Amino acid sequence: MKVFELLRNKAFWIVDALKGGKKKKHYNEIKFIIENPTSQKAIDHKKHTLQKLLEHAVSSTENYKTLDNNFTSIEDFPVVNKNTIRDDFENFESKKFIDQPKFTFSTSGSTGTPFKVHQNANKRLRNMADTIFFSERAGFSIGNKLTYFRLWNAFEKKSIVAKILQNINPIDVFELENDSVKEDVIKEISRSKASNSWLGYASAYESICKYLDDHKSKPIPNKLKSVIAMSERLNDYTKETILKYFDCEVVSRYSNVENGILAQQPLGNKKYFEINEASYFVEILALDSNKRVEEGQPGRIVITDLYNYCIPMIRYDTGDIGIKDTINNMPVFTQVSGRKIDVIYNTKGEIITINLVLLVNNYPELKQCQLIQKATGKYHFKLNLEGEFTREDEFLNEFKVYLGEDANITLEYVDEIPLLASGKRRVMVNEMINS
Repeated sequence: MKVFELLRNKAFWIVDALKGGKKKKHYNEIKFIIENPTSQKAIDHKKHTLQKLLEHAVSSTENYKTLDNNFTSIEDFPVVNKNTIRDDFENFESKKFIDQPKFTFSTSGSTGTPFKVHQNANKRLRNMADTIFFSERAGFSIGNKLTYFRLWNAFEKKSIVAKILQNINPIDVFELENDSVKEDVIKEISRSKASNSWLGYASAYESICKYLDDHKSKPIPNKLKSVIAMSERLNDYTKETILKYFDCEVVSRYSNVENGILAQQPLGNKKYFEINEASYFVEILALDSNKRVEEGQPGRIVITDLYNYCIPMIRYDTGDIGIKDTINNMPVFTQVSGRKIDVIYNTKGEIITINLVLLVNNYPELKQCQLIQKATGKYHFKLNLEGEFTREDEFLNEFKVYLGEDANITLEYVDEIPLLASGKRRVMVNEMINS
């Protein structure tokens, strides 16, 4: 590590120690459980943590109080999803944490369903420790310079102070449509003396790879220390091309905004994802029922967040489909698939590679959203909400920034956007290529 990076790293842990070493305690606990999955100590700890959460939920929330003294296992609890929690939010909140400090996170994920969740302070610390541990497993160290590729307009932006303290360079993935931005990213890596790492959407990396191929680039000096892909499927082309140009392996991370890091691929060109059983209890349920499926069979990924006491998220259906198995005594996902997203074109006929439905994070009054491309320059939104949508003009203008100022956009208000037979919901549909 460079001198200033080492100082950042040391300063981070010194500050944590002065505050009681809470992050370090979480980090050590996560490290032990993940690296010793068959240890009786790890097994007992996970069992105790789950039982403690369930008892907290039935004793402090209206939603689960009927289960008090009447449950024998987690299977006695109902399966919930975004809409379940959103429609009955107050009854999911723990009375013990109503007046406690809390952190609010808003997301649509890739589902088209705007959703907010509160996290208590200890859950926030757990997420930080998860991030540190799993980032380290990909080659990142606290203090490294992190370039973060994201659709930043859909999320809270980093302040200047946060950028400096966290050594983060945020890049909006929409701006990567401009070749000059890609060129700036490459130049920054080439000239930088820092230990550089990347975190971002897989499609952003693919865009950079194609730019380098088109320009017949040579390998980039000052190679990256780590590259983590999130939110989208990482294809073999991108993995191989990043390795070719940057001499760095890309690993894929499976996470969501409302919970945190659920699983991540290990280094070594592995296809599977190591499940974060240190912080979550994971079940795979059948597509058409709430029965658990056998290992090696596809089903709905349903998680219980072991550390969110503010809003206990028990048997929370993520909306994703996965296959769970065991490799080297480690619980893993051998397959994870998200929602169905078609390729959408803007009014100039250019491909939009990012999930635009993420922008509905800015409209929490919407329950669901689906974007359909009807023809060149013609788009149709299906919106599900309660009451009247008073921000139509703002909504249309925001999406025209991405689709094109001359986009012909129509809105339709619906009661529900149906799921596919697979259990997934299509959030971006191109009827031009499906007809």
